[in-house]
Amino acid sequence: MKKIIWVNFLHIYQPPWQTVGVVEQIASQSYEYLISLFKKYPRYKATINISGCLLDMLFDIRPDLIADLQRLVKSGQLELTSSSQFHALLPLLKKEEIIRQIKLNKATLNKYFPHYQPRGFYLPEMAYSLEVAKLVKKMGYQWIILDPICSTEKIDNEIIYSLKNVGLKVVFRDRVISKKYPAEEILNKLGKNIEAEVIITATDGEIYGHRHEDWQGHIEKLIAHNNVETKTVSKYLASLKKKDSISLRAGTWESSEQELKNKTPFILWDGPKNKIHRDLWSLVKLASQLIKKYPQDPSYKWARLHLDQGLTSCTFWWASARKLSVFSPLTWHPDMIDNGVEELVRSVRSLEKASTNEKMQAEKLYLAVKKNTWAIHWKKYSK
Repeated sequence: MKKIIWVNFLHIYQPPWQTVGVVEQIASQSYEYLISLFKKYPRYKATINISGCLLDMLFDIRPDLIADLQRLVKSGQLELTSSSQFHALLPLLKKEEIIRQIKLNKATLNKYFPHYQPRGFYLPEMAYSLEVAKLVKKMGYQWIILDPICSTEKIDNEIIYSLKNVGLKVVFRDRVISKKYPAEEILNKLGKNIEAEVIITATDGEIYGHRHEDWQGHIEKLIAHNNVETKTVSKYLASLKKKDSISLRAGTWESSEQELKNKTPFILWDGPKNKIHRDLWSLVKLASQLIKKYPQDPSYKWARLHLDQGLTSCTFWWASARKLSVFSPLTWHPDMIDNGVEELVRSVRSLEKASTNEKMQAEKLYLAVKKNTWAIHWKKYSK
């Protein structure tokens, strides 16, 4: 029977405006379940990204889970990465906004995990661009994890890849296994008499318990299997000897080859023909300009917070109306679009020094988003 080294990367996140009831439900179904597995099986190791905004929500709603995470990180069973505080799609933001999101997330991690210094960085949606990678490296992170679609070369899991002229290490997930239920897929591989294998998976953590009920216990069977060894990403990298440099193309963990050929790697968040996306980004641009224009505004802090929260990728993702995979819903949810555009317009509304004309510009874009969203919904998706 073969031996498998499983490098499991988990990403958990909820948008900052998510309702308390939904966070409580997902925490009970998924986050509590995942933590119980780590506590039950001390040999089980993994790397996890928890967006800063979710950490803040969990601290208010489920502080017991934060305490469990702190113990697991301290013991070395769990490795944390840093990311964007509000899960913004970084390649679509200005440099100063990217840096801000990263710094905010670092501060949140320091609050709950004092003195912990993450080596890895998770790009929300694995959205890669060379410009963002350079910033991540400059800010002190050692590695990122990506989907192999960003590479035109065949990936070898026995090689440490580094970005050419950047030096940032890159780990690549197995796209096929990651888009299914990894525990079941890997367990099926164990019965085949072939050589030892390293399998790297990266998924939303919510597929465990929330989006998928593992009633057959695949995950526990896999963790407990004598021929399976689990490693954190950093431990896996430390075990490799061969090195190579690599050049990559922009993309995400949802990108298709056709999208990359069409040079639309971020189409789910910025579709060239998507009117809702167009107006959302126009509102982002306006709010950003006004934030810079009125830094001494009495309500600057609130305007800034609303903009930060409006930049979350959900605002745009839920307006793309695509069915991406078995575990993905149709990416259409008018309430989620509403939540995001509300944050963006509130950023402008909060500025006491903004002129009537400036606020009316924001209101027009806000109303355009609302009109298009609900017109599409009632005409196409409400039947």
